[in-house]
Amino acid sequence: MSSIEERLARDIAAVTGGVVVTESDLRNAREAIDESIDSGRQRDHRRNAIEAAAAAVLILVLGVTAFLTRDGDDETAPPANPGPTTSDPHDGFLSGRAPTPDLIQGVWRLDNGGVLMRFAPPNLISFDYEGRLFHNPGVQGTYAIDGDLITVSVDGGPDGCGGQQIAMRASLPETGVLNFVYTQPGPDGCATTAKDERWVMEQVLPTSQTWADWDFSGESGWQPLSDESTLYGSWLTEGGGHVLEITPGGSYYVADESAEAIDRGQWSLRGTDLTLTSSAGSTACNKGDQLVLGAVEYVDPGTSAMRSTVQKNTCDVAWAEAAWILIPHEGTFAD
Repeated sequence: MSSIEERLARDIAAVTGGVVVTESDLRNAREAIDESIDSGRQRDHRRNAIEAAAAAVLILVLGVTAFLTRDGDDETAPPANPGPTTSDPHDGFLSGRAPTPDLIQGVWRLDNGGVLMRFAPPNLISFDYEGRLFHNPGVQGTYAIDGDLITVSVDGGPDGCGGQQIAMRASLPETGVLNFVYTQPGPDGCATTAKDERWVMEQVLPTSQTWADWDFSGESGWQPLSDESTLYGSWLTEGGGHVLEITPGGSYYVADESAEAIDRGQWSLRGTDLTLTSSAGSTACNKGDQLVLGAVEYVDPGTSAMRSTVQKNTCDVAWAEAAWILIPHEGTFAD
């Protein structure tokens, strides 16, 4: 291999390997090209063509390497400034469909948490840490959607949020899952959240497959109901479809998959017999209709479940025969 070919190979390797060529290398390379031209008169035409081609490639290589040098020293020029990054740290978490009233309508529960949330037509929202959605929930108000942002205007509730606004970005990455990132959390003592706090909500109504798969009927260790406080909270029918809210003040509410209360009234307990008496505010039943669930039993393998025998069903409600699963919540009701 000739000296020019050797230099060509070295310089190509220098470029591809990221090695910077110095000013001395450039000067030597230029001299080698001049020598090749001078001696070309004494060589055959084939040799001249080969070295001319090598020289042309070398010039190209040297042009590239010269571009990578700075002020003739061994330092390479810094890359162009790419400018400030604008990546959103929540992009992955908020992937999926943007929220719409139809997509978020229903009852949701914070995954592995104690919060229940309800979105109902036309733009009503309530949420609570103690299992309340209809009877004096901790936060109640209205909501508006702009892109992926849900802004809640709080009307009232015992959490002391009246007149406040709470905002969160939202997405539905899959059926039955609603993700939140809080951009404007409630003030201290009002709906415990923090800026950039993330929530993953599971859909209870309409019932997602996760909740529909819950099965307590085969559990052992069922006991007769001995303490009425065991009833307090919101219960989902086994297999999904309806939620029953029972309050310590004697009120009850039954919601269907629209998240609306289709039956409401007063409950009473005599021994282990639970009686639900419909009020005039019911839409599925008439005032005075009764559902009597006898011999109520419960079991608690992690969250409570209850079952019973139907003794009376004057409204012929579809949920009469159901076993019920307590939707976990924080604490207990307060009147």
